[in-house]
Amino acid sequence: MPNRRGIAATLAVSLLASLALVAAPVAGAAPGGGRVLVVGDSLEELTSPYLQGLLPGVPITVNAVGGSNSFQIFDLFQESYEPSDSVIVFDAGTNDDPEYPQILAENLKKVAAIAGEACLVVPTIHGFTVNGVDNTGKNRVVAEFAGSRPGTQTPDWAGYVHAHPQEMQSDNLHPIEAGAKARAELIAAGISRCLAGEPNAPVARGANEGAIPPGMEGQHGEAEGELSPSHETFEPAEPAAEASSVGPEPGSQPIAEAVHFHLVDRFAKARAKQAAKERTDARGDLAEAVATALRAVLP
Repeated sequence: MPNRRGIAATLAVSLLASLALVAAPVAGAAPGGGRVLVVGDSLEELTSPYLQGLLPGVPITVNAVGGSNSFQIFDLFQESYEPSDSVIVFDAGTNDDPEYPQILAENLKKVAAIAGEACLVVPTIHGFTVNGVDNTGKNRVVAEFAGSRPGTQTPDWAGYVHAHPQEMQSDNLHPIEAGAKARAELIAAGISRCLAGEPNAPVARGANEGAIPPGMEGQHGEAEGELSPSHETFEPAEPAAEASSVGPEPGSQPIAEAVHFHLVDRFAKARAKQAAKERTDARGDLAEAVATALRAVLP
């Protein structure tokens, strides 16, 4: 029979192996499915830091670059997509020219062709008005896409913004921290519904065109179910270049320059600090368990 020293050595090795596992990040199994891939622009940069806390145990990959239009976000999707992805959050359209909603439709179609049976989450769009054209066309594209692909989730960010203008920054395009968290909750709910195989959650009449949600009133007095178009006009960061016969295809360029936010950096640093603390605490707990076990079996 093994002596007490042998038992202690075996126990210590086992506990130390557990310590090594805790020290390394471990991907949890996603409830009801596999991985989640999130691609987007600066809105997603502000939103995504909250997602993991809202969806504990769900493996989430985020690839977001501020200022990206749906062409560029499709490229981000291609860079990051894996067949094991069960949910794709395609958070695009804000930086698309609203005069060309067919561009968003084209890129959604390409994502769907590659994603196959994966469930898509496509938030509605609140953005700038360009040459008098608001985001109704782009949001109609989102609604039609969801209608053609059962299970697609459409978190109604447009409706939320119109009902909660106080949660937006002065540009009326990017949310403050409270708005970013609320936006994350909308998207997390869509991901959860995808993983559970549930149908798209219904919203107010005129959904996906910026309709005011049930029980709420728009910032300009619009009633429940009414549309509240954007009242913000687009002001380019730099004077537009003169038109050229050999220039890019109309609507193919983002309507604004890329913008990144120090706010995101603060979120990322806080999250990394918390993760490091949790790993340190776990190592300390296991080290104490090893010491306690050794004291129990050694003379």
